[in-house]
Amino acid sequence: MSDQNNLSAREIEILQLVATGLTNREIGQKLTISPNTVKVHLSNIFEKISVSSRTEATLYGIEHGLVEVPGGGEGVIVQPPGWAQELRKFAWLGIPLILLLAAFLVTFTFNVLVPPPSPEIQAMAELAERWQELAPMPVPRAGMAAAAYNGEIYAIAGEGPEGVSEAVFRYSPGTDTWVQLADKPTPVSDVHGALIGEKIYVPGGLGTDGRPTDVLEVYDPRQDVWTAGARLPVAVSAYALADFEGQLYLFGGWDGARMLDTVFVYDPQADAWEARTPMALARRDHGAVALDDRIVVLGGRNQAGALKDAVSYYPSRDANGEDPWEDFVDLPEERYGFGVANVFDAIYLMGGTGEEGAEGPLTLNQVNESTWQPFLLDTQKKSINQILIPIHPQIYIFSFVEEEMVTELSAYRAYYYEIFIPLIR
Repeated sequence: MSDQNNLSAREIEILQLVATGLTNREIGQKLTISPNTVKVHLSNIFEKISVSSRTEATLYGIEHGLVEVPGGGEGVIVQPPGWAQELRKFAWLGIPLILLLAAFLVTFTFNVLVPPPSPEIQAMAELAERWQELAPMPVPRAGMAAAAYNGEIYAIAGEGPEGVSEAVFRYSPGTDTWVQLADKPTPVSDVHGALIGEKIYVPGGLGTDGRPTDVLEVYDPRQDVWTAGARLPVAVSAYALADFEGQLYLFGGWDGARMLDTVFVYDPQADAWEARTPMALARRDHGAVALDDRIVVLGGRNQAGALKDAVSYYPSRDANGEDPWEDFVDLPEERYGFGVANVFDAIYLMGGTGEEGAEGPLTLNQVNESTWQPFLLDTQKKSINQILIPIHPQIYIFSFVEEEMVTELSAYRAYYYEIFIPLIR
């Protein structure tokens, strides 16, 4: 094997996971280390192999036989000795260059003879490729919890035409089918769920009596069994929820009388809740999404109206007694009741309503951008009640259409990626 520039076994392992397209947070979950630790390893890798990006690191790994190439066996290039070895290192560039030149000539000729389509037509064509209509839920639901496990989606409780429900359904993307599972013990709406380990945690929610509850119920998708967890410190619904490094973080919400600024963290190992540093603003119907080293809390509403305020919460700072709150990039307009997801370190936000009604979808690449950007989406999916479930690189979108009393399910492909490197042996 060629020189590895003294990469450790752990660094090689992380380089291999980077090549699969995983984020720092996903790598950390896979290796049971924190995203910050992954970030430090990546910095060391970049320095040792003299690269500045994940793509360059992946190409380095392929060239040096550290990363397997799809369709390329073990991914190790066997080189002949001497000067021929040096030439063979660059021989693989020939085919891509030829293909690139051919593509340029074809594109140039086509653009001269045929006028290019308008940006609107190009955008619609791209949308058609990225968007997929899927089987709707067997029964309509709004305000339900949803989470993904093992490539399948679990939709839990919520409110439909018959009132607040306890029903649980599982969607399988491979077959585009739904099945009904064991009911949640406590019917609730205005609720969220999160996967930690191999269990889905559903705290609080609005009960059948119209009041928030303090129950925590835990679903085991392997056994199709519900159990009870430690009760919340307060009864709450319409909160924001995020899982971060194996713990559950619950922000704000409504306790039946007022909006809350509270922050609670739940440790599944100890089955216990703890209060943390509260938010500067009380809010409900807001969103929370975990990034590498923080949780971003977005929008919502309180007694003053809809909010566009966005802030970062750093759990590590809070645990150390520091101020955990920091400004983030505010939304371009006030909005609440939306769905939000993180896909490859980009935040996607869809649905919700503001001062002027339903708002369009937004995205923000937290690495490269400092402002939210609108992006094209099927206008029929511009719904106030949406839930986003990422299963990379897809985002699965639940849209409750009240006029038709149906909960539609769609998939939006957030990213296209494919690495193809021909190997010459």
